[in-house]
Amino acid sequence: MPCPDPNVINEALATGVVGDVEGGLLLLQPIVNDGPAETFAMLSALAEVAARQAVAVAPGTFFGIEVDGPDGPGTASIDVLPPSLRFAAQFINACANKDRQMAHALFWALAEPSDRDGTPALAEGVGAVFLMAVQTAREIVAQQRRLREGQ
Repeated sequence: MPCPDPNVINEALATGVVGDVEGGLLLLQPIVNDGPAETFAMLSALAEVAARQAVAVAPGTFFGIEVDGPDGPGTASIDVLPPSLRFAAQFINACANKDRQMAHALFWALAEPSDRDGTPALAEGVGAVFLMAVQTAREIVAQQRRLREGQ
């Protein structure tokens, strides 16, 4: 599988962490332009970042997705989420569970129709995975700062 430059992905994440999410996404665009294999590899790297905290806390655990509804935690179906957010949650979950086959199927279910029909679904899915990775990276940065400051 092709391997996008990890420095580009790290720079995009750092750009997003400091508040320039759009700039971070622009840095990732050339990887997407390189084709579906590169895009899948990039999404997998971002999913690894997004799931890092959960995997670190509970290594070897099988992860599921809980969607909070009006009746409390875990009471809603994932189908109530917007498509891009649903894709991101499912893709990150598949990667956290090391279910490469499911991650690949989810990617192609999003990418093929988007490419064929010219819809923004793939771009929106990439954006949602990126935003989740940025949020996790922000939490990691904050945690490291607290540790450095002795809090």
